[in-house]
This record gives sequence, structure tokens and C-alpha cells, in this order.
Amino acid sequence: MPAQPTRVGIVGHQEVLAKGLFAMLAEHPQRVEITEPSAADVILYDVLGVHRTRGEDLQRLARENAAVILAVSRDLRPDLRARALVAGAHGWISMSVGSEELVAAVEAAAAGTDLPGQGDRLGQDVGLTPREVEVLALITQGMSNQEIAERLYLSINSVKTYIRSAYVKIGATSRARAVAWCLLHGFAPPD
Repeated sequence: MPAQPTRVGIVGHQEVLAKGLFAMLAEHPQRVEITEPSAADVILYDVLGVHRTRGEDLQRLARENAAVILAVSRDLRPDLRARALVAGAHGWISMSVGSEELVAAVEAAAAGTDLPGQGDRLGQDVGLTPREVEVLALITQGMSNQEIAERLYLSINSVKTYIRSAYVKIGATSRARAVAWCLLHGFAPPD
């Protein structure tokens, strides 16, 4: 246990999650101190934000804070977790953890050891990069190449390059086959 409690900020996009994290952390006052994100050692970030804000709030948090950012991931939305890692989260933790696991993950993140979820990302088993995962996730959501380019602030040629390299890695020869592969490997179905 560290000499000083680890300072933890919460960035929640749903009241139930933010209050739940607060309550879980409050069970361990000797180990964690809940504070504003700007003063935190570790920030717990609700991955719903990458859906609601296109990750812009997470990118800003990563730029403006020296804190380690842990994405709090919804188990049924690994695509949001992948997008959070691309946008600046250093690791992730599942919403389904208990309070002891949550505090242990926060302490490990603050100490720079065993960052939760750092090496466990969608598509890792086939060598997809975080950007390729993000592009495939948007394809799976039904977006066109032009819409993906606009969403990710990329040129259309960059989007096509990411698509080609991702298709090679997953063995897809068409958009339909890529979507089928994504749905079988944990990507979220269309909204």
C-alpha cells in the first residue's frame, strides 16, 4: 500500500457509472482520494465518451493532464475500448470489476506497473493496429470511406490504406466479409 493515497479523478458520461465508481473508491479511503481530474494521479474515463464526443474530451484530457488514464470499458463494446486507447487512454479496466480490483488497478497504474489492459486490445491476435481497429469498427457501423475520413480527420487515401492493411491481416476480400469477421471477433454491431 502506498504511503499517500492515490488521487483519482472520474470522468463519467453516465451518472450511474460515475456514482458507482465514486462509491467503490470511497470504500478504500486509506488507499485512494477522489479529486478533480486536473489534480489526479489516475483518471478513470468512461468509454461512452468516445462515442458521445468522438474521443475529443479524452484527447484533451491526455494533452492537459500528466495523469495515467484508465478507460472504464463496457464488456459488450470492445470497439469503444479500442477507440479510447487510440484517443489517449493508457490502459483499461472492465466495468465488471469489484472495488478491491478497481483500487488495485488504480494503484498499479499510478505506480507504473502492470497497467491494466495495456496489452489486451481488440484485434491484437491478428496484429491490427489501434487505428486499423478504429477504421474497422466504423466500417462495421456502416460508414462509408468518406464518412470515416471525416470522422477521424484523415485523408480518403489514408483510410483506404488502413482498410487494405486491415483486410490483409483479417483475411477479408470484401467489405461484407470484413464486417462479418468484425462481428465474430467482438466489434459492436451497427447502432
